[in-house]
Amino acid sequence: MRRMATTSEAGSGHRSGPAKAPETAQPRAPLPDNRTPPAGASVARRGPLMVYLAALAALAGVPIHLYWALGGTWGLPGGAATGGLPGLHATNAIVSVLLAAGAALLFGLTRPWACRPPALVMLTPLWLGSVVSVSHGLYGVVTKALYVAGAHSAVSYPEPLTAAQKNHAALLDLGVFEPWFLIQGLLLLLAGRWFARTAAGHRWWTLSLIAGVVLADAFGIALAVAHRQVAVS
Repeated sequence: MRRMATTSEAGSGHRSGPAKAPETAQPRAPLPDNRTPPAGASVARRGPLMVYLAALAALAGVPIHLYWALGGTWGLPGGAATGGLPGLHATNAIVSVLLAAGAALLFGLTRPWACRPPALVMLTPLWLGSVVSVSHGLYGVVTKALYVAGAHSAVSYPEPLTAAQKNHAALLDLGVFEPWFLIQGLLLLLAGRWFARTAAGHRWWTLSLIAGVVLADAFGIALAVAHRQVAVS
């Protein structure tokens, strides 16, 4: 009977032993939040923004220079009194072309083709533009501020201008043109720093720009001192 019972249990497929506890569902690991940007994403977004702002600032300077190239006189020191100076129209025409070309280059920095030439080829125009703009802005702000403060030897204006015209020109430079140069130069600095990418490139770019601005302003001061004046408008 014992043997028959065992056989019967085996035939029915039941095995003796302790009952298993029901399996519980394992907690799933939380899915990564793909909406969280990586660490450098904000820097990457800020970089192209500086490039676009630098391009727009360059384009903003085209209309006024084109206006002067075509014979306009508003904004010139003394207005119509200096509108006929030799070389004025040609100089402003060249500046208009350079600004438009610089804006096109800046917009191109964000395109894939910009990485094909050597970085030095792409960065050299930005370096020159930034050094010229920042040094011009700093120099202009200081000299025009000195002129407004009473140091009239700080700026040499053309002789036909009256004292009121000279003062108006200095105030216009302080309020509009010199700040534009400074903003343009700083935006070019940031755009080039973004394009340099690496930490070593950032360091080289910033230090070389500082050196360039210092040398440019030192050269301007040396020329001014040699002619017994601080700046030439």
